[in-house]
Amino acid sequence: MNKNRDLTVMIAEDDALINGGIATQLFRLGYPSAGQAYDGVEAVEMACRTRPSVVLMDLQMIDPETGREDGEAGIKAARAIQQRCPAAVVVLSAHESPDMIRQAAEAGVSGYLVKPASDRDLDRMLTIVRARFDELLKLRATAVELERHRDEIQATLALGKTLSGLLSICAWCNKIRDDQGSWLELKTYVQQRSEVKFSHGICPECRTRFPR
Repeated sequence: MNKNRDLTVMIAEDDALINGGIATQLFRLGYPSAGQAYDGVEAVEMACRTRPSVVLMDLQMIDPETGREDGEAGIKAARAIQQRCPAAVVVLSAHESPDMIRQAAEAGVSGYLVKPASDRDLDRMLTIVRARFDELLKLRATAVELERHRDEIQATLALGKTLSGLLSICAWCNKIRDDQGSWLELKTYVQQRSEVKFSHGICPECRTRFPR
């Protein structure tokens, strides 16, 4: 059984020979292909279309609009992928520098490998970054859920605060006096201060007292 069959990998590399070499390497390691892109723009579009488990991203690629080499093409593409269709991104670069690693991390890159990467290093990196990225997605989902609950709790507390305290109610007509001294119908008072909606009916006692 191929342990890598559920982890698809997309390649973004403008050098056709290197791109093909990486594809062969991934095939040898048993990773299904999610596509091969040859510039940053194509990488973003392909990632959003195929939803790969991991994107292997070159840093320097030709800008399709200018035709010139862009040293930050991979960083830009990685940032766009995280914004539009989050995926684990591993940078493959011929150079390694603290500044470049920092920029990659800020763009949401999960791993960094100096190419050419050995089968062992690539296999290990793909396994680790995918596991870490899955955990990150779970944490993000948990944070969103907690934020939703926080908003609900705050709304409930605000509602409780609005309807708490001593109310002055008319003993005869049951109108309530608000903070401005106006006397309001009970239904009007509650609706202005909460999300409560009223529907009309008749209780059993009143049905007996006031038959149709």
